[in-house]
Amino acid sequence: MSVVAAAVTDRRPMPHQAGRFGRLHAPRRRSAPGRGDPASRRASATTPALAAPLAPALAAALLAALVAGCGSTASTAPAAVAAARPPSLLDGASLRLPLDPYLLSPRESVSVAQAYRVLLAQCTRRFGVPDPRPRAATADVPATLNERRYGITDAALAATAGYRVSKPRPGDATPASAGAATAPDPRTLDILTGRHPGAVDGRPVPAGGCVGEAKRRLHATAPAGTDPDLAQRLSQSSYFASGRDERVRAVLRAWSACMRTHALYYSSPLDAAADPRFRTGPVSATETAVAATDIACKKQTNLVGVWFSVESELQRPDLATHRRALERIRQTNQIQLTVARGLGLG
Repeated sequence: MSVVAAAVTDRRPMPHQAGRFGRLHAPRRRSAPGRGDPASRRASATTPALAAPLAPALAAALLAALVAGCGSTASTAPAAVAAARPPSLLDGASLRLPLDPYLLSPRESVSVAQAYRVLLAQCTRRFGVPDPRPRAATADVPATLNERRYGITDAALAATAGYRVSKPRPGDATPASAGAATAPDPRTLDILTGRHPGAVDGRPVPAGGCVGEAKRRLHATAPAGTDPDLAQRLSQSSYFASGRDERVRAVLRAWSACMRTHALYYSSPLDAAADPRFRTGPVSATETAVAATDIACKKQTNLVGVWFSVESELQRPDLATHRRALERIRQTNQIQLTVARGLGLG
């Protein structure tokens, strides 16, 4: 990325991006479902631990304890899970974690990012600089913060879109990024960043350049001393900490065992979503079949209910500790959304 591009896109990662599609485990070599498929046999022979061939006695035990119930709480979760009695949950879109009121939704984040780019362009046009906004392809985003926090849960969508946010439309493709046809005007970086205070062509450059001006306009009247990334950092931390909790690890093992009964070898739902076969191109019958099995195993093991309960438990102390700072973030978020609406966005 050029220095100019880096300055133009100087926006912190949006809150909904944090940890939403991150993996708890490195991707493993996987194969399409199907009995007798050579790739499936190789995956079974080479995948450590979870995909290793089972000894007859162990297989029988799993059949008795997991296959019939596909990971019932009594047989796969430790006593802590049973004692906590997590609610039976599946719909990720309806989940609301304690820190969520202090985070922008995915669509709100898009509106704020668009507002920033509009404000940036309004400034640069005063100096005769061409619109510097990146021409990125529009991408679908989840409707809510937690719609896919623990993997896919919408069976109706998965039946047609698999692991995609929406079913790809014919002709949908990310356009190749075109390189700059000519070298940028040497004044552009001064105008964007204000690295050399002064004037360009008799026009004073705002403090911090157009980037600084756009940020000030976006955060006008925001409370002083706000750490804009605090809620996002806490949300990331709770997500990864919950993935290390033994209660979540146990239910992930139960989910993985359930998937293995269908010759699918993934150690986490997020590994399934990251399968290279399901990233681009048309949605295949294999993808929708794997997605449907994934959701069925989540339901049978109550993976979403357990994981959500554990992460909620981890977030509550952070909420109590940082309540004042988080309230300043909430106010700042509302200010940014008001600016975006004033620009006809959101």
